[in-house]
Amino acid sequence: MPCLAMPERIRFIAELDTDISEIMPYMNAVLDGAIYNHEGKNITLKKDGKCIGVHAREFSGAKVIDLEDAEELVEWFKNLVNETYEKKDSIKPDFERRKRLTALDIYKLLPGTNCKKCGEATCLAFGIKMAQEEKSVLVCAELFSGKYNEKRDLLLKMLQECGYKVPAPFATGGD
Repeated sequence: MPCLAMPERIRFIAELDTDISEIMPYMNAVLDGAIYNHEGKNITLKKDGKCIGVHAREFSGAKVIDLEDAEELVEWFKNLVNETYEKKDSIKPDFERRKRLTALDIYKLLPGTNCKKCGEATCLAFGIKMAQEEKSVLVCAELFSGKYNEKRDLLLKMLQECGYKVPAPFATGGD
């Protein structure tokens, strides 16, 4: 089907022949940036700019280039499920739901200078891209200029606590 967000791309739904809900807490532990809902038995994540939704017996993708890309995504997912299942005894399951930050959560801790150095017209536009994990915090030159260290440190802490990728030099606690 045509993708709603990007009409030049496609979206698809694949039915799974097995209920994978028992492995989802383990997948949540190994997937960076995934949002897991234990009660709803689903996981959402992004991979290479593609949106993925996983339910107990269903896998869907959006922003997919073509059928070949969809097949590669399904193969990646199948391998992920199988590898996670094989290693589950050595993985601590994670039943927590990752908090999805809003653009305003992020914007409040940005410099607010609208300098455009990040490639966006405003700090709010940059916050939107960060919330959607389309831009890295490192792109905000002003935040790392030395004038906004307190805001930077709070933002990095908040990003890390919510499971967003934080550049290694700024990550704390073994992430």
